[in-house]
Parts: sequence; structure tokens; C-alpha cells
Amino acid sequence: MKKKFKTAACVFLALIIVFSFAAQLIITQGFKISVSHVTLEVRGADLTMDIYRPSKVTADTKLPCMILSHGGSECMSVDSIHAWEYARRGYVVVNVNMYGAGTADMPDYFEDGKPYNRNQGTSGLYDALQYARSISYVDPSKIGLWGHSQSYSIYGPVLVLDGALLSLNDRMYNALHDEFGLEISPEQLALSADEFAEKNLSEAQMEKYNYIKAEQQKIVDNYVVAARVFDNNSCLVKTTVAGNEVVRSVHTNLQIGGERNGTSATSATRFTQPNDRYKTIFCVDGPMERNSYYQIPDTVADPQARSTFLGTAFETSSATNIPLREAFANRSVYFTYNPSTHHNGNLWSPLAVGTTMEFFTQALNYNNGNLDDPNTKPIPCNQLLSAYIALAMTTLATFALLGFLGALAGLLLTTEHYAGCALPAYQPHLKIKSLDFLVVTIIATITSFVGAYYGSNETLGLQTSNAFMSKFLPTEPGHARLWFMIGATAVCGAVLFGIFMLISKRRSGKSTVAKLSDLHIGISFKNVMKTLGLTVVMFIAAYILTAFVMGAFDGRFQFVDGSLELMKPYSFVRMLKYFVLVLPFTFIISILNNLTVVEGVSDSADTAISVVINSLGTWLFIILAYIITFSTPDHMTALGLHTMLPAFFLVPMCNYLYRKLYKVTGSVWAGAFFVAIFLAWRLAGYVSHRFMFWGYDSVISRFFGF
Repeated sequence: MKKKFKTAACVFLALIIVFSFAAQLIITQGFKISVSHVTLEVRGADLTMDIYRPSKVTADTKLPCMILSHGGSECMSVDSIHAWEYARRGYVVVNVNMYGAGTADMPDYFEDGKPYNRNQGTSGLYDALQYARSISYVDPSKIGLWGHSQSYSIYGPVLVLDGALLSLNDRMYNALHDEFGLEISPEQLALSADEFAEKNLSEAQMEKYNYIKAEQQKIVDNYVVAARVFDNNSCLVKTTVAGNEVVRSVHTNLQIGGERNGTSATSATRFTQPNDRYKTIFCVDGPMERNSYYQIPDTVADPQARSTFLGTAFETSSATNIPLREAFANRSVYFTYNPSTHHNGNLWSPLAVGTTMEFFTQALNYNNGNLDDPNTKPIPCNQLLSAYIALAMTTLATFALLGFLGALAGLLLTTEHYAGCALPAYQPHLKIKSLDFLVVTIIATITSFVGAYYGSNETLGLQTSNAFMSKFLPTEPGHARLWFMIGATAVCGAVLFGIFMLISKRRSGKSTVAKLSDLHIGISFKNVMKTLGLTVVMFIAAYILTAFVMGAFDGRFQFVDGSLELMKPYSFVRMLKYFVLVLPFTFIISILNNLTVVEGVSDSADTAISVVINSLGTWLFIILAYIITFSTPDHMTALGLHTMLPAFFLVPMCNYLYRKLYKVTGSVWAGAFFVAIFLAWRLAGYVSHRFMFWGYDSVISRFFGF
């Protein structure tokens, strides 16, 4: 038996290395791309990021740069497909862990010197922009900003803080007012500052004026070229020019909008049936084309001017369309971003990723070389197979990790210290061709379907998070949704299986499912603690392997937009809190998952059957949500699908651990402990300060949230 577990452990370790190395080869295009992990110390906190760049850069290299950032309840690994594909096209990519997420800290004060206050500041994204501009091989005049969910709502404040609300004309009027003491009326701001200066300044003053203009021109030339933004804080924003309060939009090419299948019907038709605000922002009088380029006129000079339609994504290129190229150069293009996907589909949907990349590569005039260079051979933005193969490799590596952990548990149980934790599993007496098996399958499916339903309830997560934000054990919306998911699964399963066991016993005098005593729930406290110790050793092994994969292959154990992350030391304290909170639910679910063992099949087949049966409801929920969501062209997102896809993999992973660790130990305690640790690890690596501040000073305050 010991030899069997050793062999299995070695095989799974080899698979981890093979799959991780294969992912690295694909991501780096055969080591033509260099990946580094950078930590900046900013205002007393660490800001962490991954940097992708061509392996060979020289002192003369100047490349365009994309800065990427994630949403709430996430960290930077969710942007991986975007990062890999921009890097493949020759970009420098700065993928950022926003402050408070992943391994990034929360600084003591914001960029403007104000102390922390929730939902303020730029979450480190302005700091990342400043850092990108300082990289020697980055062209500071060719930087793009793309973010998902929480992040794109932050890029507006980033651009405002960067001064992009002001045109060169506005800046020169500020100079006339501040440097030369001239009074300027709101009406005069619509005129040329140069002409105003010619009329009102002396020859000596004009010399100084022109010097200031040259300096201001450099600033304007280095404005961010393109950004995905939330229009409410980047368009029609109040600011001050020459002492006058005015309304301006940032002088950047903007990707405005989001998923076509959003949370309401209006998000699906925001451009084809624009409201008055969108008509004002886009300077149109009627419907617009989705995923298309519009040149926005200078409405300061002419408030009645209308925008010009310049073409649709994938059908128009700045290399051949001169007006589009000039509009991009003037930072006057707005893109009606509206792909047919749901919220987190923006991270990995081929249509959403391809459409986004098409906009940014056109705006930055670069795709495997400058687009106006006849020798450039662009890589089509809808060719993303490379990234999906890499993601498949990281997913297979994650599955191999789970297999290794099962083998490791078996190996540990052969040691003298943990031998007492190995208890006999009960003999199966559920026939696969029986009515009871069908009923058990239906109950398990309903149970996991109900769990997925509650886990998808975004509003419930937000309300709970807000209620606990400044109280005992503060939590984040994504964490609250996970608790609702496993809580609903535990309660629903306990009720349904309890009813089934009563009916089954009355009908035949005996039950085809296990007794609670068969699952060794009542083992000694010493054995419970030893089992906990065994699962802690398993976690340590998993964490060491995560560090190894990061160090050796610049990779992660990753699936869709989920991953296992390395953490800061204080995150282990937070992890303890989450472990305590989820353990009661994982204990109940571990019992439920192991009430039934199929007779007449191998252990491996029984484990596979258990994983499928107990995951089926989640899979059906997600598939049904997809079918309803995409049943009509303009349908809104159904059943809270927004962030559910990782559950398609995470749920069977947990179900595998419940069953495999029961098979190895004969007790439900091991599965309950390790899944609780596994989920707590995931939660502790995904905190986002936008929802919850956690920059506490002591272990106790971090645990309780004081």
C-alpha cells in the first residue's frame, strides 16, 4: 500500500511539472517573453504586479504598454488571458494586484494625502501607471489601461488624477490665469488660448507662454492613449479651468460600456437604445452601432457638434483608415464596447477578449509591430487559442495537485504518527441499478443546485457584506456568497437526506445509506486533532508546490478565473478566521457526500460517480443560466451567472477531496478539515479593500476586524 501511494505521488508530481512547464512554454512563446514578479513599496505598503515583456530589449527599445487590473473578490491572475495575449503581440504588460488584493497591501493614505476611506482612491492603479512610465523600455506616450469590474470604475479617477480632464487649450488658459493673472470668462474658454494670449500678453510674456506651452504639450502627449472606464467618473466631470467651474471628459480614447448581457435589459441595449446621458457623451441623436468607433468632437468649441462614425471592430483598421488613425492620435475616439457575454465573461470569453484587444491594438497602433509598418504581420485579435491551451495546462496542473494531495494523505497514514487516523471504510450497499441510487442522485442534484443558486445571489452577498463591514468579523461580498453557497448546500442536503433515510428505513427496515457511526464521526478528540494535523501538512505541501510552480515556471495553479495564490504572512491569520467560519458547513457536506458508496465498482469509479453526482446540480445551474442568458440577443444575465463559472471546477474539486480523503482515512473529518482549509486559502488570497479594509496592526484586530 505504501508503495502504491508513493508511486501515485511521484506520478502526480511529474504531471504538475509537465503541465506547468507546458503552460510556461506557451505563455512565453518558447521563452521569447520574460515574466517577472515586481513589488513596489508605496506609502508604506507593497504593490505587487506581474510584468511581461519581450526577452530581448535594448537601451533603445520603446514598446507600448498595457496595464491590467482585476475586479473585486479577485486578484491579478484573473487577467491572465489578456496578459498572455497582449504579451504575445509584443506589448509590455503590467498586471496589477490592486491594493488590498492578493499579495498587495493597503497604504496608510491615498495618492492625494487623504487617510483611508472605503471606495476612495485609485487602489494602486495610479501608482502602477507612474511605475509603467518609468520603465526604460516602455514608450510613455503609448500606454493603455484595461480593467475588469471594480477596476474599470477606478480608471476614471486615475485619469482625472493624472490631469487628463484638461486639454492643452485648458492648460494654457490655466497658465494665463495663474501665471499671468488674466481674468477669463467661461465663454472665452471655448476660444483659442493662443489667440487670447497674442492679444493680451507682451512679447516677453509670449516667450514665457510658449515655453510653458512646450512643457504642457509634453504632458498632454503622454496622456494615457486608451482606457476602459466607467463613464460616470470619466465623462462630463466637473473641474476648474482658469477659475471657472466647467464640465469636461478625459482626453483619452475610451472603451465605454460592458457586457451585452448585463444585469438588466438596459445594459444589453445601452447603445442601440441610448438614454439621454449616453447621447450626450457620444454626441449622437439616435442609436449607435455596438462595438464601433466614434470620433467625439470638441464640444467645448461647439456644443452642438455631432460625432462621426468611423467603423466597427474587426472591420476597420487604423492602418488603412486615416480618419480613425488621426482620431486615435488626437485621443478623441469612444468605443461602444458591448460584447455578447456576461460579467466575468469579459475575462475569458473569446468574443469579449478579442473585441477588447482589437480596440486597444488599434488605439495604440501596435500588434506584433507598428500597424502602419508594411512589414508588420499582426496577430488577429480573435486568434486566442494559445491562451486557452495555456489555461488548460494550468487547470490540468491543478487537478494533478489534487491527485498528489490524495496520494500524500495515504502516504502519511502509513507512518507511525498518523497510522491511528486510518479507519476502515464501511462496506457499500447501494446498487447503481436501483431506485435508491436514482433518488440519491436527484437529492444530491437538488442540493448542489440550491447551493449554486444561493452562491450566485450577488445582492445577498453585498447586503451581508455591508451589514458586517464595520462590525464583528467583517467580510467581503464574494466571501459571503461562498458562505451562502456551502451553507445552503449543507442545510438543503441535511433535510433531504434526512427525509430519505427515514422513508427508506420505514419502507424496508434498513437504509441503503451509511449510518453516522459508519462514518466515524465520534472518533476520539486525539484522533480528530491528528486528522487536523494531517490536513495541515497537506496544505503546507500544496502551498510549497504553489511556491515552486511560481518560482520555477512563473505560473499558478489556475482554472478559468480562479487560482491558488501565495499570501502575505498576515493573510494566514485571516485564513484562520475563514477556516473557523466554513468548517461547520464543510463537516456537514463531508457527511452527506459519504453517506452513499456504490456497490460492485472500484474505488476510483465510486469516487468518480460521487464527484459527478454531487456536482451535477451546480453544472446544471450554470448550463441553465447560460441557456437562458443567451436565449435571445438582448436577454439580461439570468440566475446570477456573473461570477459562477469557477464553481464549475471548484465544486467538483471539493467533492473529490471529500470522497478521496474519506476513502483514505475512513473518516469524514479529513475531508471536512481540508476543504475548509482549501476554501479559506482561496478566500484569504482574494480580499479587496474596495469592499473591506484590512490594514490592521495586530493579529487579534486582523482576525476580528477591529
